Amino acid sequence: MMRLRTGLLICCCALLACTGLAACTAGAPKGPDVTVSTPSVGRPQPPSSVQAALSRMAFTPYAALGQSDNDGLAPGESSYALSQACLAAAGYPGAGNVPFAVRLGPADLSFSQPWGAWGYLGTAAAQQYGFRMPPGSALSSLGIDVNPAPANPADLPPAEQTAIGKCATIEQDFTLAVSKGPLAGILTLSNDTANDVLKDAAVKTATQQWSACMARNGYSYRQPLDVFFDQIQKMFGGKRQLNAGATVSNAANQAQIAAAVTDAGCTQSADLAGIYFAVEASYEQQIVNANQQALSSAVQQYKAAYAKELKQLPALLKTAKANAFPKAEPTSKG
Repeated sequence: MMRLRTGLLICCCALLACTGLAACTAGAPKGPDVTVSTPSVGRPQPPSSVQAALSRMAFTPYAALGQSDNDGLAPGESSYALSQACLAAAGYPGAGNVPFAVRLGPADLSFSQPWGAWGYLGTAAAQQYGFRMPPGSALSSLGIDVNPAPANPADLPPAEQTAIGKCATIEQDFTLAVSKGPLAGILTLSNDTANDVLKDAAVKTATQQWSACMARNGYSYRQPLDVFFDQIQKMFGGKRQLNAGATVSNAANQAQIAAAVTDAGCTQSADLAGIYFAVEASYEQQIVNANQQALSSAVQQYKAAYAKELKQLPALLKTAKANAFPKAEPTSKG
């Protein structure tokens, strides 16, 4: 498990939630073969969890490339691992305070939060957490164990703070570079696959049934991600971001749990999750089959870029500008 000693900040936008390192776009495909045939899936049983569904998906290892130490393609070669190597090169092994964020949304096909375009999967989780699943649980499929700490470690010596800030810059620059380079085709395929699923007739019908169920229970949402974004905004003072270190009022927490429980019930009645993940599995397998050579090449290019970055760390530490630590989010009132 990777252990993060920093507050986790997850930024959300309409289709992709992003770190600021990857644009939230799902434009026309460029290069990869994205031709797919519409599957016929009926009304399959939903998976036991999102992680269980993703673990069987053909594209998941590629979607996790660069984000997870356990992706099965480049073990131990994630952005987080790079930040730890950078801190060691700077003389602070194990400091672990490099600011870290992850993409979140239907086009990030490796992220295992129970809510998404498939609705809310799991009534028990909805009743216990709503949309505030502990980050370590939500990120478990990425091999990330989150141990929150203050976002601004003012108690650290200035030199260590500078090293952490420089490593944050190096990590972010690397992530941006590989997103535009070796991982560009993978990100395109990830967006295309997500778009194929969202446009699928069976998924559209189930989503409409889900929306009608929500309306019968007093909630007006056209599609499941609207619930998450709406509840996040209500909990965190109108901001479309989830800060794991912040707290919310009891009233807001109870309201978001009620919304999540209703979401989970409507997901079950419409079989939205069962249909969604069955359709996604078909599209992912088709995409991987059609692009296997290009995907394998992308993995090798990423591994080469990572190895090169490791060798350059001492030189990069001399020239990198230290990123400022993010300001701590205020506690919501209510």
